[in-house]
Amino acid sequence: PSAVVEPGARISPRSTIGALCFIGAGAEIGDGAVVAAQVHVGAGAAVGAWTRLNARVVLAEGCRIGERCIVHSGAVIGADGFGFAPNGGEWVKIEQLGAVRIGDDVEIGANSCIDRGALDDTVLDDGVKLDNLVQIGHNVHVGAHTAMAGCVGVAGSARIGRHCTAGGGAIILGHLELVDHVHITAATVVTRSIL
Repeated sequence: PSAVVEPGARISPRSTIGALCFIGAGAEIGDGAVVAAQVHVGAGAAVGAWTRLNARVVLAEGCRIGERCIVHSGAVIGADGFGFAPNGGEWVKIEQLGAVRIGDDVEIGANSCIDRGALDDTVLDDGVKLDNLVQIGHNVHVGAHTAMAGCVGVAGSARIGRHCTAGGGAIILGHLELVDHVHITAATVVTRSIL
């Protein structure tokens, strides 16, 4: 009863909405989904069937997550990417107009952040696994069944292939491309595309 559900939200009667949740206008919560305590689901966002959002997850407006996913506590999906332009010695914010699209069977670790796209969406394909404290920048595309260990950082507009791995603390610079089946060891900095 302490949850706030805005008009137009579509919530399956077979889902669970925890205490102090917020469900925005036009949001969709699928069959069997679990939205735990203090979760924020923004306007127009969608949570697929049998997906679990643990306590204090944020799924921002317009972002979508597929079926059978698990998002651990404190993760933020759909915050603004690091989009600023220098102007007269100051930084001017560039509006981030995209969203985040997450496929099925994805798991996202605690306190990880996945930024919304600047124009197009940030995308995590089916079966992606992210450990805790992973940062995915705006407009990144992560291919199916790729796995990243704790504290991996992927800068904006990088494209990561399918079945890749990145060890703990690895960094992948922006606008690079990694083909399928690339394996990055812990604490590595990837500065060039791997094609």
